[in-house]
Amino acid sequence: MNIDKLTQDIQHIHGYMGLAILNKTGEIIHIDEHQTIDIAFSASLFNDTFRLLNEASLDIGLSPLVHLETQTDKGMVFLLYANQDQTIFTIFDSNSNISLAKIILAQSLKKVTDHV
Repeated sequence: MNIDKLTQDIQHIHGYMGLAILNKTGEIIHIDEHQTIDIAFSASLFNDTFRLLNEASLDIGLSPLVHLETQTDKGMVFLLYANQDQTIFTIFDSNSNISLAKIILAQSLKKVTDHV
């Protein structure tokens, strides 16, 4: 994954608020903060929740989770996309082009999986 290209592509989406990339142990390997939200703290909390939901999915006989999307009542959108090695955490406001963000995130992780 080209982290600089991913960050640049995501930053150009209107309403972008931040991004963090975590390795499989949950350590932040890249962070891009532009707003007042603590991206590092948020990414760590959401990554832990994502991993717990992934375990629940596996426990009931389903496949691993690929992504998680949440939205607050004030319109903040959190997107997490993951593969076996990395998790990408992003925050956007509700007026963002979330569809474009999803495409970019999915493509970025697919490229990593294709090269493994």
